[in-house]
Amino acid sequence: MRSDARCRTTGAFGFKALQDEVPGNRYWRVTAEHVGGVPEMSVSETMKARGAATDVDRAPFMTVSPALRAETRSSGACGGSLPGVVTEYGVGMTPGSFPEIIAGGPDGNLWFTEYGRIGKVVPATGGITEYSAGLSLGGIPGAITAGPDGNMWFTEAFGDRIGRIVPATGAITEYATGLTPNGYPLGITAGPDGNLWFTQGQGDRIGRIMPSTGAITEYFSGLTPGGGPAYIAAGPAGTLWFTEYKGNRIGRIVPSTGAITEFSACDGLSPDSGPTSITAGPDGNMWFTEYDGNRIGKIAPSTGAITEYSTGLTPNSSPAGIAVGSDGNLWFTEFNGNRVGRITPLGVITEYSTGLTAGCGPFGITAGPDGNLWFMEYDGNRVGKIVLTGTA
Repeated sequence: MRSDARCRTTGAFGFKALQDEVPGNRYWRVTAEHVGGVPEMSVSETMKARGAATDVDRAPFMTVSPALRAETRSSGACGGSLPGVVTEYGVGMTPGSFPEIIAGGPDGNLWFTEYGRIGKVVPATGGITEYSAGLSLGGIPGAITAGPDGNMWFTEAFGDRIGRIVPATGAITEYATGLTPNGYPLGITAGPDGNLWFTQGQGDRIGRIMPSTGAITEYFSGLTPGGGPAYIAAGPAGTLWFTEYKGNRIGRIVPSTGAITEFSACDGLSPDSGPTSITAGPDGNMWFTEYDGNRIGKIAPSTGAITEYSTGLTPNSSPAGIAVGSDGNLWFTEFNGNRVGRITPLGVITEYSTGLTAGCGPFGITAGPDGNLWFMEYDGNRVGKIVLTGTA
């Protein structure tokens, strides 16, 4: 296990990952072979757990046998007070649903993914509604984004599907035709061409789905095998940018041609940094988190030059999600550090933790239609809101 995870068993077990490492993914299927002692529970069952297996050195989360009882711990001194009021919402959310990614919808609400459900939170009240009808069993929604058609679109990693939910009704439709089997759709974003673009962490592909028909096209020429594309975001000049968690690269794809270019250590990215989330910054650069490297990075679209920032970050805090705030700064979550961070376009980092529930595991983050920042508490099973100074 990772240093931030502990196992309790009454016997010895051997581990075997059922899938290769998937970048930025919180779910792992791992088998446990009982080789001595008495297991506390049947190893044939599975549960959600945090940490990573010995053979899978960079997975933030995994699914393991309940006999392992894996758990994570957060420690360290608290940061400063948040610049505004921190409010957490959990009423209406299914216990143990592990909320993950959040995005603003065309209806003025925030939409998020959770285990076996799509959730909606009303910014004005914090009221939460969940939707599951139409979702395939075991689909596990991952990322979510607003589409150009007025609907919300999401990925289903284990289900190998792309999903669509209609905000007005909650009706869900799934699409799978054209997807590579076990491709593991992960990140998703709206492209400048009116289509939705997504990553496939296992299939090493970038996919495109047309909202009008559901037709899927995949692109892989130019991608390094085993790179594991993770999250994706629209950038300047009609391009899309994505992270490669396993391959330790930042990628760019041109929607009109499907041409892919990769940027790596030669461009300034530190080894084993584990780039995860990515977003377009207010300064014209693409900003991303380095979950393993414990840094925030930016890449200049015009040159591919990468700059990294770490001063002010708590060690081993695992930066995860990132978004632009209404104050013109970039805000990010620190999953293991249990903090929310802010970085200015000049690279000055400030961390905040007061007001956050201990061990909540903040992950996805987005700017809401109300001018506030909203984030997911993966372990805390809540939706969090930060009211920025000077915003309503």
